[in-house]
Amino acid sequence: HVSLLKHVNLLLHGEYSIEIFGDYCIEIDTGKIHDENVQLSKLIDILNDRFGTDFKPADQLFLDSVVEDAVADENLQQAAHANTIENFKYVFSKELESLFIDRMEQNEDIFNKFMGDPNFNQVIEEYLRKRVYEEIRSRRGDAQNILPFRIVSPKEQDKFKTCVPLVPLKVAAGAFSDPQQVENGDWEWVSIDSRHSLHKGMFVAQVVGKSMEPAITDGSYCLFSSPVEGARRGKTVLVQMRNISDPETGERYTVKRYESEKEQSGDEWRHTKIMLKPNNPDFEPIVFTDAEEGKLQVIAECVEVLKNEG
Repeated sequence: HVSLLKHVNLLLHGEYSIEIFGDYCIEIDTGKIHDENVQLSKLIDILNDRFGTDFKPADQLFLDSVVEDAVADENLQQAAHANTIENFKYVFSKELESLFIDRMEQNEDIFNKFMGDPNFNQVIEEYLRKRVYEEIRSRRGDAQNILPFRIVSPKEQDKFKTCVPLVPLKVAAGAFSDPQQVENGDWEWVSIDSRHSLHKGMFVAQVVGKSMEPAITDGSYCLFSSPVEGARRGKTVLVQMRNISDPETGERYTVKRYESEKEQSGDEWRHTKIMLKPNNPDFEPIVFTDAEEGKLQVIAECVEVLKNEG
Protein backbone atom coordinates (compact mmCIF):
# COMPACT_ATOMS: atom_id res chain seq x y z
CA HIS A 1 0.00 0.00 0.00
CA VAL A 2 1.37 3.40 -0.92
CA SER A 3 1.44 5.79 2.01
CA LEU A 4 1.32 9.56 2.14
CA LEU A 5 4.77 10.87 2.98
CA LYS A 6 4.39 14.63 3.18
CA HIS A 7 2.89 17.82 1.85
CA VAL A 8 5.18 20.24 0.09
CA ASN A 9 4.48 23.86 -0.70
CA LEU A 10 6.36 25.21 -3.69
CA LEU A 11 6.68 28.73 -4.93
CA LEU A 12 6.55 28.80 -8.72
CA HIS A 13 4.55 31.60 -10.30
CA GLY A 14 2.57 31.56 -7.07
CA GLU A 15 2.23 29.00 -4.29
CA TYR A 16 0.55 25.65 -4.76
CA SER A 17 0.54 22.34 -2.96
CA ILE A 18 1.49 18.88 -4.05
CA GLU A 19 1.07 15.56 -2.29
CA ILE A 20 3.93 13.08 -2.61
CA PHE A 21 3.12 9.37 -2.75
CA GLY A 22 6.29 7.30 -3.01
CA ASP A 23 7.52 7.85 -6.56
CA TYR A 24 4.68 10.06 -7.76
CA CYS A 25 2.80 13.17 -6.68
CA ILE A 26 -0.48 14.96 -7.31
CA GLU A 27 -1.03 18.72 -7.58
CA ILE A 28 -3.72 19.61 -5.06
CA ASP A 29 -5.32 22.31 -7.20
CA THR A 30 -5.13 20.63 -10.60
CA GLY A 31 -5.31 16.93 -9.80
CA LYS A 32 -2.38 16.27 -12.16
CA ILE A 33 -0.49 13.04 -11.54
CA HIS A 34 3.27 13.58 -11.92
CA ASP A 35 4.31 10.11 -13.02
CA GLU A 36 4.21 9.00 -16.61
CA ASN A 37 3.83 5.32 -15.69
CA VAL A 38 1.23 5.13 -12.92
CA GLN A 39 -0.49 1.73 -13.18
CA LEU A 40 -4.21 1.29 -12.68
CA SER A 41 -3.63 -0.66 -9.44
CA LYS A 42 -1.61 2.27 -8.10
CA LEU A 43 -4.40 4.65 -9.07
CA ILE A 44 -6.60 2.94 -6.47
CA ASP A 45 -3.91 3.63 -3.84
CA ILE A 46 -3.65 7.25 -4.99
CA LEU A 47 -7.39 7.73 -4.65
CA ASN A 48 -7.47 6.15 -1.19
CA ASP A 49 -4.60 8.28 0.11
CA ARG A 50 -5.78 11.48 -1.53
CA PHE A 51 -9.49 11.23 -0.70
CA GLY A 52 -9.65 8.94 2.33
CA THR A 53 -11.58 6.27 0.46
CA ASP A 54 -11.27 2.55 1.01
CA PHE A 55 -11.33 1.13 -2.50
CA LYS A 56 -9.99 -2.41 -2.90
CA PRO A 57 -7.84 -3.90 -5.67
CA ALA A 58 -11.02 -5.48 -7.04
CA ASP A 59 -12.39 -1.98 -7.68
CA GLN A 60 -9.76 -1.52 -10.36
CA LEU A 61 -11.76 -4.00 -12.47
CA PHE A 62 -14.47 -1.35 -12.74
CA LEU A 63 -11.95 1.20 -14.01
CA ASP A 64 -10.51 -1.45 -16.35
CA SER A 65 -13.94 -1.95 -17.88
CA VAL A 66 -14.39 1.80 -18.35
CA VAL A 67 -11.04 1.98 -20.14
CA GLU A 68 -11.96 -0.96 -22.38
CA ASP A 69 -15.26 0.67 -23.33
CA ALA A 70 -13.55 3.99 -24.03
CA VAL A 71 -10.85 2.42 -26.20
CA ALA A 72 -13.54 0.60 -28.21
CA ASP A 73 -15.63 3.75 -28.71
CA GLU A 74 -15.47 4.83 -32.36
CA ASN A 75 -15.89 8.54 -31.61
CA LEU A 76 -13.02 8.45 -29.14
CA GLN A 77 -10.88 6.48 -31.60
CA GLN A 78 -11.38 9.16 -34.22
CA ALA A 79 -10.77 11.96 -31.74
CA ALA A 80 -7.58 10.37 -30.38
CA HIS A 81 -6.10 9.84 -33.83
CA ALA A 82 -7.02 13.35 -34.95
CA ASN A 83 -6.06 15.45 -31.92
CA THR A 84 -3.33 16.24 -29.45
CA ILE A 85 -3.97 14.89 -25.96
CA GLU A 86 -4.92 18.39 -24.81
CA ASN A 87 -7.59 18.79 -27.49
CA PHE A 88 -8.70 15.19 -26.93
CA LYS A 89 -10.00 16.18 -23.50
CA TYR A 90 -12.87 18.20 -25.00
CA VAL A 91 -14.38 14.99 -26.35
CA PHE A 92 -13.16 12.60 -23.68
CA SER A 93 -14.57 14.33 -20.58
CA LYS A 94 -18.13 14.20 -21.93
CA GLU A 95 -17.80 10.59 -23.10
CA LEU A 96 -16.25 9.50 -19.79
CA GLU A 97 -19.24 10.74 -17.84
CA SER A 98 -21.54 8.74 -20.14
CA LEU A 99 -19.42 5.61 -19.64
CA PHE A 100 -19.64 5.97 -15.87
CA ILE A 101 -23.41 6.42 -16.06
CA ASP A 102 -23.72 3.31 -18.23
CA ARG A 103 -21.88 1.27 -15.60
CA MET A 104 -23.16 2.97 -12.44
CA GLU A 105 -24.81 -0.18 -11.07
CA GLN A 106 -21.54 -2.11 -11.24
CA ASN A 107 -19.77 0.08 -8.69
CA GLU A 108 -21.97 2.67 -7.01
CA ASP A 109 -19.24 3.80 -4.59
CA ILE A 110 -16.83 4.92 -7.31
CA PHE A 111 -19.69 6.24 -9.43
CA ASN A 112 -21.11 8.42 -6.63
CA LYS A 113 -17.66 9.76 -5.73
CA PHE A 114 -16.91 10.48 -9.40
CA MET A 115 -20.18 12.37 -9.92
CA GLY A 116 -20.18 14.17 -6.56
CA ASP A 117 -16.57 15.22 -5.95
CA PRO A 118 -15.01 17.50 -8.62
CA ASN A 119 -11.45 16.89 -7.37
CA PHE A 120 -11.92 13.11 -7.45
CA ASN A 121 -13.47 13.45 -10.90
CA GLN A 122 -10.46 15.46 -12.08
CA VAL A 123 -7.90 12.89 -10.93
CA ILE A 124 -9.85 10.03 -12.54
CA GLU A 125 -10.41 11.95 -15.78
CA GLU A 126 -6.77 13.01 -16.14
CA TYR A 127 -5.41 9.51 -15.62
CA LEU A 128 -7.97 7.68 -17.75
CA ARG A 129 -7.71 10.25 -20.55
CA LYS A 130 -3.97 9.64 -20.84
CA ARG A 131 -4.43 5.87 -20.60
CA VAL A 132 -7.17 5.75 -23.27
CA TYR A 133 -5.40 8.20 -25.58
CA GLU A 134 -2.13 6.25 -25.53
CA GLU A 135 -3.88 2.89 -25.89
CA ILE A 136 -5.80 4.02 -28.96
CA ARG A 137 -2.78 5.68 -30.57
CA SER A 138 -0.52 2.69 -29.93
CA ARG A 139 -2.75 0.22 -31.71
CA ARG A 140 -1.51 -0.99 -35.02
CA GLY A 141 -3.51 -0.47 -38.15
CA ASP A 142 -4.00 2.49 -40.39
CA ALA A 143 -5.77 5.27 -38.52
CA GLN A 144 -6.62 6.87 -41.85
CA ASN A 145 -9.12 4.07 -42.44
CA ILE A 146 -11.40 5.66 -39.87
CA LEU A 147 -10.62 9.31 -40.58
CA PRO A 148 -11.87 11.34 -43.54
CA PHE A 149 -8.64 13.37 -43.75
CA ARG A 150 -4.86 13.23 -43.49
CA ILE A 151 -2.99 15.16 -40.81
CA VAL A 152 -0.29 17.27 -42.45
CA SER A 153 2.44 19.76 -41.54
CA PRO A 154 1.85 22.50 -44.10
CA LYS A 155 4.03 25.35 -45.17
CA GLU A 156 2.57 28.73 -44.33
CA GLN A 157 1.63 29.41 -47.94
CA ASP A 158 -0.33 26.14 -48.16
CA LYS A 159 -2.66 26.86 -45.26
CA PHE A 160 -6.30 27.27 -46.37
CA LYS A 161 -5.25 26.25 -49.89
CA THR A 162 -4.44 22.57 -49.58
CA CYS A 163 -5.49 22.09 -45.95
CA VAL A 164 -7.58 23.55 -43.13
CA PRO A 165 -7.32 23.48 -39.32
CA LEU A 166 -8.90 20.70 -37.29
CA VAL A 167 -10.60 22.34 -34.33
CA PRO A 168 -12.72 20.93 -31.47
CA LEU A 169 -16.25 22.24 -31.95
CA LYS A 170 -16.32 23.74 -28.46
CA VAL A 171 -13.18 25.74 -29.23
CA ALA A 172 -14.41 26.71 -32.68
CA ALA A 173 -17.61 28.18 -31.25
CA GLY A 174 -15.49 30.75 -29.45
CA ALA A 175 -12.36 31.09 -31.56
CA PHE A 176 -14.03 31.60 -34.92
CA SER A 177 -15.78 34.73 -33.74
CA ASP A 178 -12.28 36.22 -34.05
CA PRO A 179 -10.67 35.29 -37.41
CA GLN A 180 -7.23 36.28 -36.11
CA GLN A 181 -7.39 33.47 -33.53
CA VAL A 182 -8.05 31.00 -36.31
CA GLU A 183 -5.03 31.99 -38.36
CA ASN A 184 -2.68 32.09 -35.37
CA GLY A 185 -4.08 29.16 -33.38
CA ASP A 186 -2.07 26.07 -32.52
CA TRP A 187 -4.20 23.61 -34.49
CA GLU A 188 -3.63 20.33 -36.27
CA TRP A 189 -3.92 20.84 -40.04
CA VAL A 190 -5.68 18.33 -42.27
CA SER A 191 -5.85 17.64 -45.98
CA ILE A 192 -9.34 16.65 -47.13
CA ASP A 193 -11.03 15.39 -50.26
CA SER A 194 -13.68 18.08 -50.71
CA ARG A 195 -15.87 19.33 -53.51
CA HIS A 196 -15.36 22.87 -52.18
CA SER A 197 -12.48 25.22 -52.87
CA LEU A 198 -10.70 25.88 -49.59
CA HIS A 199 -10.33 29.40 -48.23
CA LYS A 200 -9.61 31.28 -45.00
CA GLY A 201 -12.30 30.79 -42.39
CA MET A 202 -12.76 27.10 -43.17
CA PHE A 203 -12.12 24.39 -40.60
CA VAL A 204 -12.94 20.76 -39.87
CA ALA A 205 -14.70 19.74 -36.66
CA GLN A 206 -16.34 16.62 -35.29
CA VAL A 207 -20.08 16.83 -34.60
CA VAL A 208 -21.23 14.68 -31.69
CA GLY A 209 -24.90 13.88 -31.12
CA LYS A 210 -27.87 12.39 -32.93
CA SER A 211 -30.06 15.46 -33.42
CA MET A 212 -28.92 16.07 -37.02
CA GLU A 213 -29.20 12.46 -38.18
CA PRO A 214 -29.48 11.11 -40.79
CA ALA A 215 -27.74 14.01 -42.61
CA ILE A 216 -24.97 14.28 -40.00
CA THR A 217 -24.45 11.03 -38.11
CA ASP A 218 -23.08 11.01 -34.58
CA GLY A 219 -19.31 11.49 -34.68
CA SER A 220 -19.13 12.79 -38.25
CA TYR A 221 -16.39 15.18 -39.28
CA CYS A 222 -17.69 18.20 -41.15
CA LEU A 223 -16.21 21.06 -43.13
CA PHE A 224 -17.34 24.45 -41.82
CA SER A 225 -16.98 27.90 -43.35
CA SER A 226 -16.92 31.15 -41.37
CA PRO A 227 -18.47 33.69 -41.54
CA VAL A 228 -21.81 32.60 -42.99
CA GLU A 229 -22.36 34.36 -46.29
CA GLY A 230 -25.76 35.39 -47.63
CA ALA A 231 -29.08 34.42 -46.11
CA ARG A 232 -28.87 31.99 -43.20
CA ARG A 233 -32.32 30.50 -43.60
CA GLY A 234 -32.25 26.78 -44.34
CA LYS A 235 -28.51 26.45 -43.76
CA THR A 236 -26.95 24.10 -41.23
CA VAL A 237 -24.92 26.30 -38.93
CA LEU A 238 -22.73 26.27 -35.84
CA VAL A 239 -24.30 28.59 -33.28
CA GLN A 240 -22.92 29.86 -30.00
CA MET A 241 -25.65 30.47 -27.43
CA ARG A 242 -25.65 32.65 -24.33
CA ASN A 243 -27.41 31.66 -21.13
CA ILE A 244 -28.94 28.47 -22.52
CA SER A 245 -27.56 25.07 -23.48
CA ASP A 246 -28.34 22.47 -26.11
CA PRO A 247 -30.65 19.98 -24.34
CA GLU A 248 -28.88 17.06 -26.04
CA THR A 249 -25.26 17.88 -25.22
CA GLY A 250 -25.49 20.38 -22.37
CA GLU A 251 -23.12 22.68 -24.27
CA ARG A 252 -23.64 26.34 -25.14
CA TYR A 253 -23.10 25.69 -28.80
CA THR A 254 -24.99 23.59 -31.29
CA VAL A 255 -25.14 22.53 -34.93
CA LYS A 256 -28.67 22.90 -36.28
CA ARG A 257 -30.63 24.06 -39.33
CA TYR A 258 -31.34 27.79 -39.13
CA GLU A 259 -34.93 28.94 -39.73
CA SER A 260 -36.52 32.29 -38.95
CA GLU A 261 -39.75 34.24 -39.16
CA LYS A 262 -39.68 37.96 -39.96
CA GLU A 263 -42.08 40.87 -40.07
CA GLN A 264 -41.75 44.27 -41.68
CA SER A 265 -41.58 47.33 -39.48
CA GLY A 266 -41.55 50.43 -41.64
CA ASP A 267 -38.68 50.08 -44.07
CA GLU A 268 -36.95 47.40 -42.01
CA TRP A 269 -37.43 43.70 -41.40
CA ARG A 270 -36.92 42.17 -37.98
CA HIS A 271 -36.93 38.63 -36.69
CA THR A 272 -39.97 37.60 -34.67
CA LYS A 273 -38.66 34.09 -34.11
CA ILE A 274 -35.45 32.17 -34.77
CA MET A 275 -35.56 28.38 -34.72
CA LEU A 276 -32.55 26.07 -34.60
CA LYS A 277 -34.08 22.90 -35.99
CA PRO A 278 -32.79 19.33 -35.73
CA ASN A 279 -33.17 16.90 -38.61
CA ASN A 280 -34.03 14.07 -36.25
CA PRO A 281 -37.75 14.21 -35.29
CA ASP A 282 -36.91 12.77 -31.87
CA PHE A 283 -35.46 16.16 -30.90
CA GLU A 284 -37.17 19.52 -30.38
CA PRO A 285 -36.04 22.79 -31.99
CA ILE A 286 -34.33 25.48 -29.94
CA VAL A 287 -36.45 28.62 -30.27
CA PHE A 288 -35.49 32.27 -29.75
CA THR A 289 -38.01 35.12 -29.78
CA ASP A 290 -37.36 38.64 -31.03
CA ALA A 291 -36.27 39.76 -27.57
CA GLU A 292 -33.83 36.85 -27.33
CA GLU A 293 -32.15 37.31 -30.72
CA GLY A 294 -29.03 38.70 -29.07
CA LYS A 295 -28.57 35.48 -27.13
CA LEU A 296 -27.11 33.61 -30.08
CA GLN A 297 -24.27 34.14 -32.51
CA VAL A 298 -24.02 32.28 -35.81
CA ILE A 299 -20.37 31.25 -36.12
CA ALA A 300 -20.07 29.11 -39.25
CA GLU A 301 -21.95 27.11 -41.87
CA CYS A 302 -21.59 23.35 -42.20
CA VAL A 303 -20.91 23.06 -45.92
CA GLU A 304 -20.00 19.37 -46.19
CA VAL A 305 -20.06 16.11 -44.25
CA LEU A 306 -16.70 14.47 -44.94
CA LYS A 307 -16.51 10.86 -46.07
CA ASN A 308 -13.74 8.45 -45.14
CA GLU A 309 -10.80 8.46 -47.50
CA GLY A 310 -9.69 5.33 -49.25
